[in-house]
Amino acid sequence: MYILNAELTHEYLSSPYKMSRIMTTQRSGRFSSPRTPRSTIDVTTTSPYRLATDSPSRQLQWELQQLAISAQEDFNAQLDLENEQREALHKEALNEATARHDRVRREAEQARAQLEQQILAEGRRREEEAQKETDRLRREEEQRLAANRKREEERARAAELEERKLAEAQRKEIEAAEKRQLEIRRKDAETARRLKEEQQAVTRRKEEAQAAKVEAAQNTPAPISTTSAQQAQQALQPTRSAHPNTQFEEEHQRYLTIHQRLKELRKGMASQAKQNAGLKQAMGDMRREIKKSVGQVREGKGANQNQLRNIMNVLRKAATLAEPSVDVTLYLASPPQQIDDPKGPALLVYLLNIFAKAIVAQFVDEAGVKPQIADPIGTVASHIFAISDLRWKDISLIDILIAKFHVVCPVLFGIYGDEQSYEGKRRLGWSKEEDGGPFMPQQRHFERMTGLGAGFAGISLKNYEKARAKNPYPDHHYWQALARIANIPSDQITQTHFVVLKGMIEGYEAKFLHFFGDAAIAALRHVLVELPKRSPPSVASKALAGLPDVLRREKKLVL
Repeated sequence: MYILNAELTHEYLSSPYKMSRIMTTQRSGRFSSPRTPRSTIDVTTTSPYRLATDSPSRQLQWELQQLAISAQEDFNAQLDLENEQREALHKEALNEATARHDRVRREAEQARAQLEQQILAEGRRREEEAQKETDRLRREEEQRLAANRKREEERARAAELEERKLAEAQRKEIEAAEKRQLEIRRKDAETARRLKEEQQAVTRRKEEAQAAKVEAAQNTPAPISTTSAQQAQQALQPTRSAHPNTQFEEEHQRYLTIHQRLKELRKGMASQAKQNAGLKQAMGDMRREIKKSVGQVREGKGANQNQLRNIMNVLRKAATLAEPSVDVTLYLASPPQQIDDPKGPALLVYLLNIFAKAIVAQFVDEAGVKPQIADPIGTVASHIFAISDLRWKDISLIDILIAKFHVVCPVLFGIYGDEQSYEGKRRLGWSKEEDGGPFMPQQRHFERMTGLGAGFAGISLKNYEKARAKNPYPDHHYWQALARIANIPSDQITQTHFVVLKGMIEGYEAKFLHFFGDAAIAALRHVLVELPKRSPPSVASKALAGLPDVLRREKKLVL
């Protein structure tokens, strides 16, 4: 071991860098403290300065260099070790990341595979459901087609049966029509003979009166005044028959009386309703329901089932209420002679009056402009008055409706008058726009008469041959109305009569022929061809005379 130069040692240790190198060397164990030296440097073998003559400072410098080199090598070795450790750590981290990535990738692939399986399963399920739905729809379509075929077969069988029944009915109807025609011809011949005898008697009376006047004028010395001359001239002209059929007038008055009694009943029911809140509410609801349902009647097969059902329900409910009661025979034109109890439900009679009024209003307002709507309205009216539950002691109360027709359209029942006079217009059914005002214009009057004529035909030309209910107003009433108008004296027939005839006939030719056969053809020829010819010319008569051309063109019916 050697002793370092004090100055050199101080110089070396005073340098911070050199001191740090020494401290590093100490920490690494390569440079021990003087007290506990780790090893002894062999100067003779390792130092180039082995001789005593060498400078100690150089020797110290070399030793220090050796120490620095050793420290640097240790430091580099430590760095290499740390680099290796970090590299190992990095590789380990990379391996872990790679393994984690592989695990995530595998999990993602597994999830994707599961999702694909789910998608495929869902697709198969949807395909199966679609196939099931297709099969269900196909089965339903096959069932529907089978049901349609069955219905068509049933309809065909029903139509065939109906045709057979219709052919049999037509055969019977033709036989009955032939019998009726023979009876009508006999009656027409008797009527013509009677009219001819009456005309001859009138002619003889006129001739006798004229001869008496001439003889009296010749025996009188005084000159004839101007007034007497005019009277003689008028006596020579044909006189207008101003005496209507007494039987028709009596019948007309009976129905007018019924109409007046219905007005009184309406006032009486209103008076009772004021004292009974429940009755007032029920009457109001029933009246509104009837008016609403009648106002909704329209064309089309089965189109009025709901309306008819609502009206029947209201009237049947009223028929079950015995009180208040009323003498029902007061509202019948030909009441039974012997009856134990003439009482019946007043509310039913009241509501039938409301129903009849609504029906007539529909004829006036709707059928006047569109005559074909009169047939379904007439069907509803006829059906209601035919229902057994709404009859009184098996007697239909349709006289309530016919009383309305006697008021608004008297010409249907053989009534006539001078169309140019106030009283004549009133008798012919001219209406006023308002009470106390003038009569309505001619065009509006003709529309009303058209609708009422069509409505009367819609009620009276109803076929009940296959129905269990009794016909409340059989077809002979139509024939009777047609005959009464046609037999009015030519000088008394008016445009109102022609308008009503046109409304009764147009659109109802087929039904008329069905009921009366050849007799209907003869009647149509008389009414549409002969009657306009022997009557004063007018717009209405020309319109009626044009119907034969329409029948020839559209119905192939030649009169």
